[in-house]
Amino acid sequence: MPRWSVLLSIVLLPNLSSAETDESPLSPPATLPLQQVVPAASTAPLTNPGMGLYRAGTLNPDDLPPEAWFSPLLQIGYFRDDWSVLEPDAEGTYHFDEYFGPIFDLWVKRWQRRVAFRFMSQNMHSRRQYVTPKWVFDAGVPSVKLKGLYTKQQIDPVFWDERYLQIQERFIADLGKYLDGRPGLEFIDIGSIGEWGEMHLARWTPELLRQTGFTTARYIAAYRRLIDAFARAFPQTRVFLNVGDYETINDYAAIKGLHFRQDGLTPSGPSADVGRRFYRRYAPCGVICNYEFYGSYTEMKEKGWGVAETFAKGLEDPISYLHISLMGYRELAQAPAEIRQAVTDAARRIGFRFVLSRLRCNKTLRLREGTPSRLFLEHHWKNEGVAPCYASYALRWTLTDSQGRTVAEQLTFPTRPTTLWRPGDEVMLTDVLIIPAGVQPGVYRLQVAMVEPEHPSVRIQLAIGGRDDAGAYDLCAVSAETHAAGPSIVYEEGFEHGAGGWRAAEGMTVQVAGQAYSGTSCLRVAGTQPGTAWNYAHFSLPRPVLPASRYQLSCWMRVDKIAPKAPAPWLKIALTDASGKWLTNAKTNAYDLDQPGTWQRLVGFVETTSDTAGGDFAIEKGALEGHFDVSLALDDVTFELLESP
Repeated sequence: MPRWSVLLSIVLLPNLSSAETDESPLSPPATLPLQQVVPAASTAPLTNPGMGLYRAGTLNPDDLPPEAWFSPLLQIGYFRDDWSVLEPDAEGTYHFDEYFGPIFDLWVKRWQRRVAFRFMSQNMHSRRQYVTPKWVFDAGVPSVKLKGLYTKQQIDPVFWDERYLQIQERFIADLGKYLDGRPGLEFIDIGSIGEWGEMHLARWTPELLRQTGFTTARYIAAYRRLIDAFARAFPQTRVFLNVGDYETINDYAAIKGLHFRQDGLTPSGPSADVGRRFYRRYAPCGVICNYEFYGSYTEMKEKGWGVAETFAKGLEDPISYLHISLMGYRELAQAPAEIRQAVTDAARRIGFRFVLSRLRCNKTLRLREGTPSRLFLEHHWKNEGVAPCYASYALRWTLTDSQGRTVAEQLTFPTRPTTLWRPGDEVMLTDVLIIPAGVQPGVYRLQVAMVEPEHPSVRIQLAIGGRDDAGAYDLCAVSAETHAAGPSIVYEEGFEHGAGGWRAAEGMTVQVAGQAYSGTSCLRVAGTQPGTAWNYAHFSLPRPVLPASRYQLSCWMRVDKIAPKAPAPWLKIALTDASGKWLTNAKTNAYDLDQPGTWQRLVGFVETTSDTAGGDFAIEKGALEGHFDVSLALDDVTFELLESP
């Protein structure tokens, strides 16, 4: 077996492109030949699940032509309507099919996009007198009379009234039964309390509040009930609360699994400073954040508000959704350059944006007859978006031949989940792609895809080039060459000719003795460990341990005597790097103390790290402290190489 000592020397290669690069410097034959790849970066906007730009929905099939500049960027149609549209005539008599059918047919089935909804109980922009259905008031819910923007009078409910809350809870439950988990449904807003459902009572005078028994406590309690109702009704759908100044309401929504939305983004920031006060605090805790502009493009120009400045201000916060409520579809198609540039830039930055910034892997696969090979993968990722990712994704690594056929494929789950790839962070991961025995020499291509294993059709877009129609990204070529198979048994000791270099820890003795498991001799370890070491006996492996490899460690052990409170012993290997620095431990199963005095086979599988070069064996004590009296025997220790790069 060739001597291996050092696996990697990290070298940053300057001015790299997506093409394959030179391997890391070698000290033959001491290192694993590696190539470093820097995939070509992509500036294309990404349209991934759980994020995106959206606009008020339309049912005009001509509003979203494929050739429109905004067509690939606008993935969600947002429909905001009055409660009375869905349940106008009587309690429980719904127009769900008539309302939702055309929307899902156009947006989800025909356009292959997503939809979102809010249904309001108070809406000053409505042209209806009854935003809340009239029958609600006929059922005894108290009301107030307010002037609408387009109506002389609107009849609105007292939101903290018990009867109103009961009716709303029933409506929300039925709406959830109809919509929750429906393919294409992106999110739903809470719209059943406050003006537009936005946590304020803009048209309510102090006298109206007094007459209707308003108190802050009653208002918060009513909100909490409706938050609970939405959380129950929509367990599979994102629910957004339109946040405002009520910190206690916002916090309650967050702990119930709801998310934050705000409709007041201006160049100086959002209303109530919700970005600094709430978004940045709650986004890392799993709360998805969402903005809408305060006004249209025309209003912004009239006020002297810069478009680019407003977008930039919103993107200072960890938002995953942005409602580009600037103008209608026809106007948007002819939008000025500043709008196009700002919208496109937002689509590049919103939500999460994962970049595979660097990859190191074998330049050459060593194929050995009858033995699987290993493709070592060290990959560096960065989130260049403004928000966290709120789903845990996996990576699918694939090796294909010149005909595009898969010869090896493996799903790996990042040890640091994608939900923890924070904006600006760089994450380094190591994995191994197992190449089955029988693969022929040649040149192969390595691909990666980010997937959601529970939903195989989901492919996450990455900010790199080389994406194919199946959502996989081509990374580099890997040559495969046949190599002579070396001995698989790296270390084998039966103690037939002495202790073989094993040494006792303090308080212990080692000696060769009879009553072996096989042959004539075994290693007897006995004494009292005074609490100064983790082990009873140890041995430094003279041969190198290969990096990124898989071994089997096994032995036969017999425990004849052990202190009553002592943990069961086992055999371990402490992996070290080329300088002898400890890296990690791997171990066998522990001896079964319910069967003392019997020979038991202990086995463990060892996955070496990328910088492993050596190792030390030990009969593990299982605790540092404790004066443990023990007498045991060790025989037929074997360390066998199963797979290597």
